[in-house]
Amino acid sequence: MAGPGKARQRIDGLQKVTGAKIYARDFHPRDIPGWPSRERRVLILRVGYADRRLLAIDLSMLPRELAPLRVVTAADLVRDAITAPHTMQLAQGNPTMMAAVNSYPLYIGQPAALLIFADFRQFRAAKQVLQFNPNVLRYGPATMVPDLPQQYPPPTYLTRYTAPGMDFSQTKDGYSNPYASTLLGQPAAVDLAARSWRDQIAADLSSIGWRTFSGTYTTQVLDPMFMEPESGLGWFDRTASNPTLNLVLGTQATNGDIASCAGLFAATNCPIKLQTVVLNSCYPGGGFGGRDVSNFSLWLGIAAAYADAPVRIANDRFEQFQSGLKQLPSTITDIIAVDSNGRITALISQATLGAGGLNNYSQWVANVAGLAAGGAYNLPRVSIDAVAQPTRNVVAGSMRGFGGPQSFFAIESLVDEAAAELGYDPILFREQNVLDKTSTTVTGAPLNQDPRLVEICRLARNHPLWTERQVQKQRRGPGLLYGVGFALANESFGVGGDPVMAAVEIDHEGVITVHSNAVDMGNGSATSMAISTARYLGGNAAKIDMGEAGFFVEPLGLDPSAQPAEWSNPRWTPAFALSSSASITAFHQVHAVNQASRVLFTAGLAPAAGRLWNWTADQVIAAAQWQNGFLNAPTREPLTLTQIAHSAYDAGEVVRAMTHCYFQGVWIVADYSFNGSVVSLPADAVSTLKAGQTQWQRHDRSNTQQPPENSSRYGRSLFTSSGALAAVEVDASNGGVRVTEMQLFLDAGPVIQRDLLEGQAEGAMAMGIGYTLLEQFPPQPNGDPGAGEMNLHRYHVPLATDVPIDRFGLNVLPPLDDQPSNGIAEAVLCPWLPAIGNAVAAATGRRFRQLPITSERILEALRA
Repeated sequence: MAGPGKARQRIDGLQKVTGAKIYARDFHPRDIPGWPSRERRVLILRVGYADRRLLAIDLSMLPRELAPLRVVTAADLVRDAITAPHTMQLAQGNPTMMAAVNSYPLYIGQPAALLIFADFRQFRAAKQVLQFNPNVLRYGPATMVPDLPQQYPPPTYLTRYTAPGMDFSQTKDGYSNPYASTLLGQPAAVDLAARSWRDQIAADLSSIGWRTFSGTYTTQVLDPMFMEPESGLGWFDRTASNPTLNLVLGTQATNGDIASCAGLFAATNCPIKLQTVVLNSCYPGGGFGGRDVSNFSLWLGIAAAYADAPVRIANDRFEQFQSGLKQLPSTITDIIAVDSNGRITALISQATLGAGGLNNYSQWVANVAGLAAGGAYNLPRVSIDAVAQPTRNVVAGSMRGFGGPQSFFAIESLVDEAAAELGYDPILFREQNVLDKTSTTVTGAPLNQDPRLVEICRLARNHPLWTERQVQKQRRGPGLLYGVGFALANESFGVGGDPVMAAVEIDHEGVITVHSNAVDMGNGSATSMAISTARYLGGNAAKIDMGEAGFFVEPLGLDPSAQPAEWSNPRWTPAFALSSSASITAFHQVHAVNQASRVLFTAGLAPAAGRLWNWTADQVIAAAQWQNGFLNAPTREPLTLTQIAHSAYDAGEVVRAMTHCYFQGVWIVADYSFNGSVVSLPADAVSTLKAGQTQWQRHDRSNTQQPPENSSRYGRSLFTSSGALAAVEVDASNGGVRVTEMQLFLDAGPVIQRDLLEGQAEGAMAMGIGYTLLEQFPPQPNGDPGAGEMNLHRYHVPLATDVPIDRFGLNVLPPLDDQPSNGIAEAVLCPWLPAIGNAVAAATGRRFRQLPITSERILEALRA
């Protein structure tokens, strides 16, 4: 702690640098109270091909003493009716999770067998025999395999047309499918209208005389390359009165993992009966989307169900490359039209993202790519298609930007090309086309706040890195090419219907604890939430319990299936929980902590302080203020939180408060009654617990303010604006690129903790360099990470020498009055891809539309 509302170090910093046990990999069954100490080890055999039949699983090369206790295959899962839960959509709708003998695997890297070994020694020796052994899994000849379905539903189709007297958009008119077929019945009126407006856009482009520019842009498969490969423990406790699956796991999606693991054994004819899932959530060791609906928890649960003792699965780096979630590759074709005044008048965009053989929010990654297709620009006409295409490659999902980087690379590269061809300064061209607070998005949704994109453009245009670029270019020696590129991003955060929750409590001595179902993926969520209690409680939380999926269920009593499904029903909410992400702390999770702290003060601490001052609770709320850890009021002695806590416990006042908050265009606001007074709060559920009691009291909401009309159609309504300047040097003799300076311009709103913001920005800078210039998998056949032979000797992530850390500037715009804090994780990544690409183009005079921009591709272009 560094005083109320500030941190001297991360709340988990000391544990991390001293090697305390905080990651799932750190634990063994003997470390978990109540667990048996015996540990079984599990090896997962995964297929290296998906274009040939799996003929056999051959373990004959293992000596008898190394034979596994149990081999679990697809036949076992079919016999025991263990099927993929609804959260795990498989290509072709196949319910079988494992690759079966005498069939084609669904995707490269699909598990074919789980080998359960007696102990670590046996496991390690057997693994040395089996890993990389081409005779373990035997295949038939390579053949043409059946086609996969065209896309994971639903696709994203956005149509917008705005002109005098004409207005069509998703927000105004509803979701539409301009490709709706008459073969399935008469298309809806909105579908026919969307088709008609798209025809009008095409007619405008061919008849009005606008200049059009087009390009096809591709991005590659990426690995998140976590410092901590996935690991976990599982124990199926059959001796309990209710059969319980116990897990120790690093995860982004605590609620989702519990539901998915329970779903494995949900079939009525499944002989493995399960009633309870207990998830002990650890720090995931780097998340960034790569643990979002990861199927690792499912294999852990299955292995535990077939073992006679707790099991441990701990991926090595080869296995993590083979099985971990990857970034979806993309192919995006964009067309923009520009009028004679330099205004962008239309966008036509078609994006296909390769999703692999297992769905991991893939259609929603494509959805975000579609929503981001228009970039930071005010576009009166749009026709956008974005789909997630199943493939037979390794599983790809939501990591690193959730579809934003792919789209921003396309639109920002094309805008730069158009500016150059039209003879405009590329930043000025952007400045006259960006969104402002009067604009609407590609879905027709209003912007909640000024995106400040003009301000970002002007700051970048006047920065020395930009104004002196020609001078710097001339200073380079022969054969050393220099260029500076710029790009914008207006990245969304949240999902448009965002449920978050938090609980805050004080003990008898005034020590504050925060509870959250969110997890910290290294982005500092725990620290940000811990220091957010100071606003209403005068001090920081000393402890925060993260990943508590079940903690909130009974006290809140909310149910998305409750009837009537409307805001007048205090037991209903549209959604109870969502997965954590690196961008929803500052705006979302901190809001829930603030409101829980506010309730605790209003319902518990204010009456306790009033008792010490001989005031009413309402008088305390009206006049008291926290200053330097003391509660102050005119004519009254300052009180410490410890004094107030003693009073609260002595009188049996509220000492715990819990809130559930829901954002849909705005925070849902309702009235709540505490101690006879009615308080309006931006929360949709509130519960409190008094000292000495165990039963939470639910405070039913009333007078709930409805969200904005049609806000469920917005898609996204929260955005963080950013701009990036990147300078590069290109060696004309070998095509090598060195990034020499990077400047980021960011509208973060009020900054909660500057150190954490800088950490995310620096990490994104490195990711952006890797994404644009370095990271790729070698060509097939053994270059696919799912083949099991991939590691850092073949996959180049950015190293210290690749990153200009001493030449990186973070330029944060001062917050506006009443501006909330923004989620910034993806926003600090998205502009780097096109900014670096545009810099390479400025240096070489060649445009590169395929990532990564390798030295080979540059050299080939220079010699053409």
